[in-house]
Amino acid sequence: MSVVDAPPEGEHPWFIPVVPPDGGDGSADQRPHTGDRDPDPTHAGGDPESDDDHPNDDHPNDDHPNDPGDGTDDTDGTDGSMAVAPGTILAWSPWAEDDQVPRRLRTAIASLAHRLTEDLPELSHQNPDGGQRFDHGRLVAALSNALGALSEVIDGRLLEGDDLVTLLGAAHDGAVISAIMAEATGEPSTAFQSDWLRRTAEEVHRAMWRRFAPLGDGRFRVRLRRGERALVGRVLTEQQRRLTDDGPELAPLFPAGYGDGDPESAEASAEFAALTRSDLMAGRSSALELVQGTLGERVIDAATLSAWMRTLNDVRLVMATELGIDHDDQPPPAPWDSSFPAWRSYAVLGNLVHEAVLSLRTQL
Repeated sequence: MSVVDAPPEGEHPWFIPVVPPDGGDGSADQRPHTGDRDPDPTHAGGDPESDDDHPNDDHPNDDHPNDPGDGTDDTDGTDGSMAVAPGTILAWSPWAEDDQVPRRLRTAIASLAHRLTEDLPELSHQNPDGGQRFDHGRLVAALSNALGALSEVIDGRLLEGDDLVTLLGAAHDGAVISAIMAEATGEPSTAFQSDWLRRTAEEVHRAMWRRFAPLGDGRFRVRLRRGERALVGRVLTEQQRRLTDDGPELAPLFPAGYGDGDPESAEASAEFAALTRSDLMAGRSSALELVQGTLGERVIDAATLSAWMRTLNDVRLVMATELGIDHDDQPPPAPWDSSFPAWRSYAVLGNLVHEAVLSLRTQL
């Protein structure tokens, strides 16, 4: 068998979303997969559908009258299935193709499949919290099924619907079971193979649910829930008012350029502000207008995403001062506190800024 190396690290995406020619969300059947599958000894980690920042543009809960509109999602599948956001179509990224990631992944899958035909130590796995126990035969059979499923769906075609669910589930199952096998055998090659499946599951999940997903051509697919778009629209309107009023609440956006610890520094900072504040205000207003004008877009370029990042971060800086937040690890207020809704909005904006930064880094 071919030698299996470790999977590539870094922030380059393995998969990129494909935007249909009409710019819409696609027409393929994207219903949650509910097909029978062997019980997974690894699903204790949770269903990605239950993630609070699941950016499903058309989630049925978005129009619920009690939806807080803060971008959180309290729903998940009642049957334990993994749901696919509507319109999700993925392809291998140009970077992954150049780095031969598909070929190397196929080699890892083939090597694992070959290892299953050889003598193995006795495998077993106990689910956490005293859950179901899996014996050697069942683990080997589940890994064999996962590897077979992976082999069928990584052949280069576009991935959507049940193929995506199969890829995500099989990569996740295969990664954990092969990690059990690697621990039992102590073989570095088996550990590398497990890492390949783990990274595959991570990359598929990231591509399926990322709010700003690189398309591989310098543009980004924007996937926000309607509640998130409404939240961003509200805070942008508030920020536009602040910029128009140019009041003291904008102080976090204009820190003293030379400090203000002594009269000389304060005077230098005042002179610097007098020379630069007008241009900085104009730049912030222009960026805010750009974000407002593209809030409904499904595809934006890097310059626009950069404006999103800067503008939403400006809003967070002002909100942090208003909420008395001075460090990222500060605990939230109690849910019944009057400031809690604003704090949740602040947290959602933080997620959006973080994801924008990660996506822009892929272009470096």
